[in-house]
Amino acid sequence: MSEGEQYDGPGDPADLPLYRKTDLFYLLSQHRKRAVVLTLALAPWSRVHLQQLAEVIAILEADAERTTLSTAHVRTVRTNLKRSHLGPLEQAGVIASADDQSDVFVPGPAFAGAVYTLTTAGSSLADTPRRK
Repeated sequence: MSEGEQYDGPGDPADLPLYRKTDLFYLLSQHRKRAVVLTLALAPWSRVHLQQLAEVIAILEADAERTTLSTAHVRTVRTNLKRSHLGPLEQAGVIASADDQSDVFVPGPAFAGAVYTLTTAGSSLADTPRRK
């Protein structure tokens, strides 16, 4: 459902988990959110810095090597992660900020469920986002 669209089907919208933006399936429907979860799952010491996330996702999306990637593209991905993707993942408990570092992320209480959902579905970092 798009933003502002009202649910008019049977039942109360509050009782429908897929109607909530904190639902795991809704969150993982976006390729950058999936990439955040999978990158954190593969990260040594189970923590990853925002800049590292942005670089990994930018490299995967551009199908390029790190040396050929523009700083502007990485900055755009980093900004988009901060504005659109990391907040909802934190609210749902999939990721959490490290104790005293706001740009370092660690697994949250719902992280294991998210990884299980993605791996069961066959998702990997090798999956490229579909272009429209």
